[in-house]
Amino acid sequence: MSVQTFTLTGLTCQACKKITEKRIGTLPGVFRVEVTVADGSVRVESADPITNVQINEVLSDTPYFIEG
Repeated sequence: MSVQTFTLTGLTCQACKKITEKRIGTLPGVFRVEVTVADGSVRVESADPITNVQINEVLSDTPYFIEG
């Protein structure tokens, strides 16, 4: 099991949180996603590590992304 924390930009409200959690949750092997709007943190629990690129791909049509 992998537990990772990322920082997203563009998160401003509870709707952002729900959209982000739902989208990241569709990645293969992800069982839990927790988003904190206040600091833009995203905690992901998954079978295997996921990458910034994978997260940015599932969020590509939203204003939320991981820099770098």
